[in-house]
Amino acid sequence: MIDGDLTTRDLARLKSTAELMAREWAPCRNGCPVHADVRAYLQCIAEGDWRAAIDVIREQLPFAAVCGRVCHHPCEDNCRRQDVDERVAIRELKRFVAETQGATGCTVNKPKKQDKARVAVIGAGPAGLSAALELAKLGYRPTVFEKASVAGGIPATTIPRYRLPLEVVRIDVDWICAHGVEIVTGVEIGKGKTIARLRGDGFEAVVIATGLASSRSLPIPNADHKDVHLVLDFLQAVSAGEAPNVGQNVLVIGGGNVAMDAARSAVRLGAKTVRAMCLENEEEMPAWSWEQEEARDEGVEFIHRRGPVEIIVKDGKIVGMKARRVTRVFNEQKKFDPQYDDSDVIDVACDTVIFAIGQMADLGFIEGGELAAERGRLTYTAATHETSVAGVFACGEIVTPPGSVVEACASGRRCAKAVDQFLSGKSIQIDDSTPPVIDTIPEATAEKVLKVDRVTVPTDAAEKRKTNFEQFEHTLDEAAVLREARRCMGCGGGAEVIVDKCAACLTCLRVCPFDIPVVTDVARIESDKCQACGICIAECPANAIVPRSRAVDELVRRTAAALAKTPKGKKIIAYIGGFRCTADEWMGRSEPIPGVAELYHASTSRLGVPELLHALEAGADGVVVVSCPDGTDRYPTTATRTKKRVEQARELLGEIGLSPEKVQLAETADKGRDAVREAIREAVVKITEE
Repeated sequence: MIDGDLTTRDLARLKSTAELMAREWAPCRNGCPVHADVRAYLQCIAEGDWRAAIDVIREQLPFAAVCGRVCHHPCEDNCRRQDVDERVAIRELKRFVAETQGATGCTVNKPKKQDKARVAVIGAGPAGLSAALELAKLGYRPTVFEKASVAGGIPATTIPRYRLPLEVVRIDVDWICAHGVEIVTGVEIGKGKTIARLRGDGFEAVVIATGLASSRSLPIPNADHKDVHLVLDFLQAVSAGEAPNVGQNVLVIGGGNVAMDAARSAVRLGAKTVRAMCLENEEEMPAWSWEQEEARDEGVEFIHRRGPVEIIVKDGKIVGMKARRVTRVFNEQKKFDPQYDDSDVIDVACDTVIFAIGQMADLGFIEGGELAAERGRLTYTAATHETSVAGVFACGEIVTPPGSVVEACASGRRCAKAVDQFLSGKSIQIDDSTPPVIDTIPEATAEKVLKVDRVTVPTDAAEKRKTNFEQFEHTLDEAAVLREARRCMGCGGGAEVIVDKCAACLTCLRVCPFDIPVVTDVARIESDKCQACGICIAECPANAIVPRSRAVDELVRRTAAALAKTPKGKKIIAYIGGFRCTADEWMGRSEPIPGVAELYHASTSRLGVPELLHALEAGADGVVVVSCPDGTDRYPTTATRTKKRVEQARELLGEIGLSPEKVQLAETADKGRDAVREAIREAVVKITEE
């Protein structure tokens, strides 16, 4: 809960109550390395607005399409829904909107003028392109130099196509380029063109984002054999369609995600036996659990707690690997410090070895220059991204620990801020602080939340997928996407009390289906409990409660806009609970009913008597409320509350001499479009006949 109460004066300073969301973050947003506003884009998806959703995602995440496929989704790990049933499938929802909208179906925020300094970026991976994008948005003229023939870094050149098709990478790269980012491929800095030369060519700053471009090997006998492969070279050859002959019995050394990629690729290349040997036990392995499980399903075998000693070669061919027992991997301080038992050595049969024991930086580009390096890593200052040379910055895995695509994007965006401050003549000071984070949902509250099973992603069976490099996890269909997005609880988007207007009348406590408000001198609503149903907002007699996730007058403005678009003649407003409606209905793409303006809501729980009457004051000849019956709305008691409010509105109309028939109710929002249309038609007849 945020410290400090909300007052009328505080509210007056806000452009919208939606700004209250910035005072406190949901754990999903906080857990995301780029702090994408997960709640906001899931709400857009739930309403069928794919364009708005991808725009929210891309505000913080340039590689939205790539991350829709390969992100390790820390947002899901922090999803509060897991304390109710299962976490929301955030990555799959991101994948749907990113690929549905493509490179052209989202907003390009290119400034009118890009006349600031030229900046050279070395490396067209997620970190480099993220930095270039942010600089382009700020009006700089970034040029990205990439030694490969294709932009996109590891996602474009190395991640297997069964996980990440190249056309998905191109979505992100093309969108980034649309902002004025120039990419020059086939240019390796340090060979012909140096960093000093870049500065001489007029680039006022340089960003180094070359990543970890080389694979590590081991200094053991026969490690230079022709059938020993370094993992990046191996995976890049596979992705380029130039896969080497892997033989029949492959041994992958390593237990990380890249090792899993190599092992699973070897299976697809036709190896009869593929083993992954690593120092760690199953619990210690760095590979994501789902990567291990999928590899195991495809026939990869695991050898734990063994370290390579010697590659056994007979008659010029690899026949096995000597491996000793590992007694520990980490020391008491949790640092990597493996210990071995040299008396316990086994022979593991194999004819091909792939080393996947980590990557390292290729620092060839700094030879003969002034840039400093230490222990194989480029020297830099983490707080400012500055290297040992003024005007030269670094980001991504060239300077950070090995990580994910989304972490590289975060590093690149942060580096761009440093470059901007440097070129603006300012002291580099980057504020990494974030708002407080909403606590876990209490068990008593979780029990009252509507339970909805998480969607299952369509996936090819292991026996089928291991025979080819085609994608095996398939994109959700539209119906599944809407259903899954609506599982989001909108954490932090609930209600807040204006304390100087509250009369402590207990109404909010009486009507709340989750028993959340605490009333002492005034009412207070704790954000970790609030489920954003809005019932208290609609029922508060003092109008002392406001929503956090939308403007107070949002419905009033939407109603006025809808009436203005409705042709002359009888004008009817239909407020529809959209929890179970299609994207076409939400976005107004369904066949309209003449004279009826349809407005959809996550639930009719927020629809109060004042809004119903205001629609009539604004020029509507009648109002139809189409709600979900009990048990089918996302919030408890919504059907009962909606019915009572309609009855109250009808009574008030009667008291002032107007026909109560001007307001109608139909509980068919869960029955599909045909039933909703028929209910509206019947209601319109009653309204127009009065």
